[in-house]
Amino acid sequence: MKRVDAHEVLKQYWGHTAFRSLQAQIIESVLDGHDTLALLPTGGGKSICFQVPALILDGLCLVVTPLIALMKDQVEQLTRRGIAATALHSGLSAREIDHLLEECTKGSYRFLYVSPERLGTTVFLARLDRLGLKLLAIDEAHCIAQWGHDFRPEYLKIIQLREKLPGVPLVALTATATPEVVDQIRERLGMTKGNLFQAGFGRPNLTYSVDYTEDQTGRLLKWTQNLIGSAIVYADTRKKTERWAEVMRKSGVSADYYHAGLAAEDRQSKQDAWIQGKIKVMACTSAFGMGIDKPDVRLVVHMSPPDCPEAYFQEAGRAGRDGQASKCILIYHSSDRKLAEKRLGLSFPPRATIYDIYHKLGIWQNIGIGDGKGMSRPFVLLDFCREHHLQPPVVHHSINILHRAGYLLVDDSLLVPSRLRFTCPARELDEFRATNPVLGRMVEQLLRSYTGIMDEYAAIDEVAIGRKLGIATDELRAGLEELKRKKIAQYIPRSDQPLLVWLRDRVPESHLHLPPESYSRLKERKHAQLQSMLSYAEQSDVCRATLLLDYFGEQESPPCGQCDVCIQYHHERPDPALFASIRQQINQTCQGAPTTLKKLVEGIKPGHPAQIRYCIRYLADEGLLRIDEQENVYLTL
Repeated sequence: MKRVDAHEVLKQYWGHTAFRSLQAQIIESVLDGHDTLALLPTGGGKSICFQVPALILDGLCLVVTPLIALMKDQVEQLTRRGIAATALHSGLSAREIDHLLEECTKGSYRFLYVSPERLGTTVFLARLDRLGLKLLAIDEAHCIAQWGHDFRPEYLKIIQLREKLPGVPLVALTATATPEVVDQIRERLGMTKGNLFQAGFGRPNLTYSVDYTEDQTGRLLKWTQNLIGSAIVYADTRKKTERWAEVMRKSGVSADYYHAGLAAEDRQSKQDAWIQGKIKVMACTSAFGMGIDKPDVRLVVHMSPPDCPEAYFQEAGRAGRDGQASKCILIYHSSDRKLAEKRLGLSFPPRATIYDIYHKLGIWQNIGIGDGKGMSRPFVLLDFCREHHLQPPVVHHSINILHRAGYLLVDDSLLVPSRLRFTCPARELDEFRATNPVLGRMVEQLLRSYTGIMDEYAAIDEVAIGRKLGIATDELRAGLEELKRKKIAQYIPRSDQPLLVWLRDRVPESHLHLPPESYSRLKERKHAQLQSMLSYAEQSDVCRATLLLDYFGEQESPPCGQCDVCIQYHHERPDPALFASIRQQINQTCQGAPTTLKKLVEGIKPGHPAQIRYCIRYLADEGLLRIDEQENVYLTL
């Protein structure tokens, strides 16, 4: 039987007539049944690489992704294109999950999105053989690598899942992976014979620059005022997002702020306003941007350096997804190095502190020794800290380390939906509906919308129910509270609280083990990554784009010609008199004993550092100076 042409599927559902770079080759590899690892830059069209072949293979595609926002966004996009897709997440009741998986076994869906936490659940594994999977897609594949910047222990379950799916091809995709991370991805997914496709990480339409200043406010306003298009401004704390948003608003910039501490409704409304162009600039923490594909982001500003080049590259890469020229600016303050190193130190509390916090979490949530695996309960970090007199950053970082070690995690990406169950007998409910016309309409609509709501709690959507009844959401919620007061139903309003999820049974403190990959070696790795990020910010000799690409394994990429370093080089050659003066000072300084490159640049006056470096490079190229690996500068006899 002739295989459906991939170009026909692309045109039918996406309206495009041609694939982007490497997409066609990746799709062909998947269709030929090969395990495939694809490294494509942010905005490079990764989803097409599994969605098109899945439609051709004519079965169910299981998509594993850690990003709830991306999961929901892709389900909505596929549905709008007439492609049946659904998502399995913790917001669903047991009955809803059972029904959804049963529908998948019947062929009702082409795509099933799941978070990695769902892969090992009994209800999922019980249906696995009957799902008729034709393709397994792993998004954000760097999460399986211990040294990936977003390591998720739950991704390690995928190899066990693969063993239960012989003959099902796997396609793994990521936008940020060093050569070492690529090797770990292939090993941990069992892709020893898989095909590797790697597009260049370079984004020629993006201009990278570092803005050195003591006046962060002034520089921020310089970049955001008179902005064409939209922008993202990243800050390292929640308070700073609010501060920078206020600074911009007072100066006439259309701006708002976003962070994980906001109620889910507020986060959604702010995000929607930004996407729709009602707000031009979003000041945010790294919690913003995941799964969002807004094409006209013309500017991404970082008010301080992230902890690693991977995070910076990913966040800056949210600019210019439509291919148009866009700027990525790091505003760098003289105190940033010290603050970043202090922040890293706080990220690794003493082991005894981590053990103590684990013990207190177990008691606080009534989890007994030998119990707890799979349990998830609301967790408000500040409440826990107040009760136990602990500093929030210490608890936050301790939980992160415990997560990497596979003990527990805090899931603040999911909204726990409202739940309702009718508690009175069916006959009494019928009488109530007859004698209470307004509330009776609500009851009738709930019974129509949620099967089984008489027997167990159903996760309900007040907005959708209110829309069907033609009433405001607040009015509906007031009615549901009235049903609760009249003992007609049990109504649990939705919660924005994060969940503390116990990944394994609680163990005594003496049995708690933090492997080197979760603590000591991880600490060393994080320190090296931070130093790479700070070196990127502080150096002014190497093209910014070249430095980033080199970090990701693309050696000897040519200068971009448009970053601040490249532009500076165009204007750095001093006039002959200044050149002669600088050369004379270099000779005098290095006459007696070698000096370091840094001291040499700082000690020569007058002259811009770039001009001094130009002279040093010129003399080195002419063989008159020698610079060793430790950047010591010698005169050559």
